[in-house]
Order: sequence, then C-alpha cells, then structure tokens
Amino acid sequence: MATKWLGAYPFRTTPTFVYGFILFMCAISYYLLQIEVLKQHKKHSKLKQIFGRDLKGKISIILYLTITICALFLPILSYVLLFVPTLLWGIPDRRIEKFYNP
Repeated sequence: MATKWLGAYPFRTTPTFVYGFILFMCAISYYLLQIEVLKQHKKHSKLKQIFGRDLKGKISIILYLTITICALFLPILSYVLLFVPTLLWGIPDRRIEKFYNP
C-alpha cells in the first residue's frame, strides 16, 4: 500500500516519509533477526565468519533513517537517496563468494 500511495503522490512529504519509515523498520528488523540468529552459533562458526560485521546492513539502517528524515524537508532528496541502498545491495557480497570459492 505504501508503494501505491507513493506512486500516486510522488514527491509529497507524507507518502515519502511513510515509505522511508517502512524501509527503515525493515532494515532494523533484518539486523535484529541477524543478531539473534548469530547468537545461536558458536564463536567461530562459518555463519559468524560470513556475516560477522555486516557493514551493508548497518549502512542500510543509516541510509534509510536519513531517507526518512529527508522526506520531512526535501522529499526529492529522499528519492535520490533511495538509489544508494538499492545499488549497495545490488553489489554481490564478496564474503560469501570468498568463503565458498577460496
């Protein structure tokens, strides 16, 4: 529904804010889930080695928060910034590639 609302009212403050907020909460949820899953594994498990620091996840949280805040003042800037995490996650994760193809 948020995507439909954003599409119907492009560059408006409220739909852009709601869309950014939903993405921000999804990023937080993913990060918290990842923490809980990693807690279930031993210190030197393969999974912890692959996803240990998760820089992409942390950067995404910051970007989505920035997008959400920018929507209140400059919705068009939020649109521009929405491409950054999309591009970030489009880049293959070398940690996984290195782990399975040494």
